[in-house]
Amino acid sequence: MQDLNILIVGAGVAGLTCANLLKKQGATPKIVEKEKAETFNTSGYMLGLLPLGGRVLTELDLSEQYFERSIEMANYEIHTQNGELNKAYSMDFINKDYGSYRGISRTELINLLIGNLDKKTVSFGVTVSQIVTTENGSSVTFSNGQTDQFDLVIIADGIHSPTRSLLWSKDEYEYYDTNWGGWVGWLDNQYLNAYKEYWGASSFMGLYPVKDKVGIFLGGPNDLVQEQGLKDFATKIKKEILPEFAILHQSLDALAATVNPFYWEFHDCRAKEWQKNNVILLGDAACGFLPTAGVGASMAMDSASALVDELSRTDKEHMEYGLKLYIKRQKKRVEKAQEDSRNLGKLMFVKSNLFAKIRDYAIRFYSIKQLAKNISKTIEGN
Repeated sequence: MQDLNILIVGAGVAGLTCANLLKKQGATPKIVEKEKAETFNTSGYMLGLLPLGGRVLTELDLSEQYFERSIEMANYEIHTQNGELNKAYSMDFINKDYGSYRGISRTELINLLIGNLDKKTVSFGVTVSQIVTTENGSSVTFSNGQTDQFDLVIIADGIHSPTRSLLWSKDEYEYYDTNWGGWVGWLDNQYLNAYKEYWGASSFMGLYPVKDKVGIFLGGPNDLVQEQGLKDFATKIKKEILPEFAILHQSLDALAATVNPFYWEFHDCRAKEWQKNNVILLGDAACGFLPTAGVGASMAMDSASALVDELSRTDKEHMEYGLKLYIKRQKKRVEKAQEDSRNLGKLMFVKSNLFAKIRDYAIRFYSIKQLAKNISKTIEGN
């Protein structure tokens, strides 16, 4: 591993996890990140990390810091649009059987991962402008004009990866669009230990706790919510919520008061093939996730662990074989979890009042394992 010259494109969850695991194996990868240092990781959203992700942090000796910066989720609750509880699920089947399922902000997770690396590892404000692959590696030209040779290039710069498009044509990956989206904000100084979602007709609201605050999401069909705008849409939703659910009213007020809130469009991406010679896609660049099942970050970390595990048993001459073994091991698992997120989205995102009422009635008879059957299989390595 010490002899491999490795480039990681993207300092997100997947890229930084991979860099930490490579460091543990004795390698010193180079990371380039398009964001400048002064704007990097200054905003973010909420993440739920399954034990898939938590186990990787244990491998990196970061579990103690991870637990300090996150909270365990005890329940998952589905509510109707007016705030009333429709169905509550205990998360014991994860917490007791597999490991702690925890809420953490993306900002905190990135800080944890990047703080474990040498500051010189990451070059900020740099992108890749060209990749030329050969039998002996890749020649990479960067936006600053520099060109270097690498034995392995790991593309982990997100669902809309510009680096992927340098080698993958548009017919080699596809997007799946729910045509829904919404705004993300925070309610500070609040404690919850349950994910609370409010499923309406042409509306969706979620409260997702992390340490010392709660992440808020409010959205619906893109054309509807963007036409109305955040303040008008939030006002409309507030009128439908019963007065006794004060935290919902507080959350909507906090979100409406947010300056330039992040708008999250709910779509994912899947690449047909993950590998081009000694270039490999990782995380959302390979298979991005809808946020519906809360598994995307965990899956990215698990994939980084599987990739480095296979690399630890290969050498420069047999790099492509090691990458093929990684794909064989991981690709179907990731795509099954992605499919589960899509299926859950179809339940959550409905426009018709009639369909919403039928859905709300039917959901009372669903178990948590039925809602997320592939995620349960994935946790167990199937």
